[in-house]
Amino acid sequence: MANTITPQIVNLTAVVTTAPEPSQLQQSGAIVSVGGTTLTPGTYQYCGNLPTVNSISATSYSIASLTWASSEVTATVAAGVLPTVGSTFTTTISGAAPSGYNGTYIATVASSTTFTYAVASNPGTETALGSFTISGASPITYPATSFFAQGTSVGVYVLELGNVTGVDAQIATLDAWITSNPGVFYSYLTPAAWDYSKDEVGSVVINNGGNGYTVAPTVTFSAPGGGGTTATGTATVQNGVVVAVAVTSPGSGYTAAPTVTFSGGGGVGAVATANLASAINILAGKYASATGKTYFFPTTTLANLPNYATLKSVYATAPAPTATSQEFDAGAMFYQWLVNNPSAANPLGPMSYRYLTGVTPWAISGNQATVNSILSAYGNIIYPTSEGGISKAGIWKGTMMDGTQASWWYGIDWFQIQVAQDLAAAVINGSNQNPPLVYDQNGINSLLAVAQGRANSAVKFQCALSITITATSFADYTTANPDDYAAGIYKGFQATVVGQNGFLTIGFYLGCGPVRIRTINGNSKPSDCAGRP
Repeated sequence: MANTITPQIVNLTAVVTTAPEPSQLQQSGAIVSVGGTTLTPGTYQYCGNLPTVNSISATSYSIASLTWASSEVTATVAAGVLPTVGSTFTTTISGAAPSGYNGTYIATVASSTTFTYAVASNPGTETALGSFTISGASPITYPATSFFAQGTSVGVYVLELGNVTGVDAQIATLDAWITSNPGVFYSYLTPAAWDYSKDEVGSVVINNGGNGYTVAPTVTFSAPGGGGTTATGTATVQNGVVVAVAVTSPGSGYTAAPTVTFSGGGGVGAVATANLASAINILAGKYASATGKTYFFPTTTLANLPNYATLKSVYATAPAPTATSQEFDAGAMFYQWLVNNPSAANPLGPMSYRYLTGVTPWAISGNQATVNSILSAYGNIIYPTSEGGISKAGIWKGTMMDGTQASWWYGIDWFQIQVAQDLAAAVINGSNQNPPLVYDQNGINSLLAVAQGRANSAVKFQCALSITITATSFADYTTANPDDYAAGIYKGFQATVVGQNGFLTIGFYLGCGPVRIRTINGNSKPSDCAGRP
């Protein structure tokens, strides 16, 4: 074979290693709209400021029914469209028949799905529903206004689900969208109308598994009183005993937990208890694990806070009773959540006590019992910072519904997201470098160094108090998992992460010095450390 000879002494081979772009998932949050925009259902748009949000806001909304009684018309519409219950707004009704329903009126929001307006005489039974407008605002204007009142360092997406009728159906639509589009958004700011009492079957507890079952028995739930739909479920049997019931349809309209009965299956004695939940509780519960990395920001009340108990995926906000109908306190909190962008120059800080603007804090006087109850249930409020001599409003106390500080989970998520991307980039770059990265002890050591580097950054950026990473050796892992080596799979990394908290409460104990003796009217008396007799 002939050799090609050139005058060149050195032949240089260049290998380009591409650094990964930092993940921006945690800065990606969406205001959920249900017919409040001109966007196509199932699509979303990024908005860097309030005018952009207003440019996609819908101008009119569909009416589901119109009824007249006692000089008043009640209009029924989709949940999530109307302002706060009890507030008033100017509306123009058009396209309805008979025409007596049409016109411009001052309307009062009666519920999350109805508003009323005055019409002196009965227009007759409606034959065409038409549409209505909300003067000066759309359903997404208020949350966006409160969001951008905090600044424009981060924008927000608007996700349009479409004009879906009924809260349960709307939540189910979001559930399906997230399932079909995993990892698109880190957090969701949900409509205020989605917060309501538990009326669905969320889980079933087996009290007695019975005996003698040869096949799974039929599970029957009692029907809800006064309408609604009946829940359904399926049983699982092991060794003749019912061990679980999976809820296949949660039903709706329950005011009390339904009874659960078992029939057939060849056995006897199985007993179970149903637990109620709200639809948003069921959705958020799917992401409540330590690796969930999906969060929901509902607006709630003290009465409904128990719906979200123990869920790390829920950051619940209870607005002040004096807040105006144009405010959306959860929107202000949402900005503070998304604006985090940890780095050496901008370490992660606690969510607690951050300043907020354009929103009404709870009054200190007259609300202490309610405020204490909300905070004790891990709800969040806007509260005066006057205890520190500061005339502002701030976040009290920045916790998830599992009781952990919100920044604690944010920091742990930051490490999970970034280290996964770093390791993926190292493997990809490893196939494009010389020497290449291969599956051996040296390769494991290289990846361990990558993970440890990210762990060190997490601690430096205050995303974690400490992180310890270990790796199972090549010899031990491949001996225990020979099939994994053949498939190129390694699952031997372990990380122990301690989250970073902020101060929520300070205890200051004052120790007095020696007792002083004071002379009062010629008598010597001891005094306390404040100088009082």
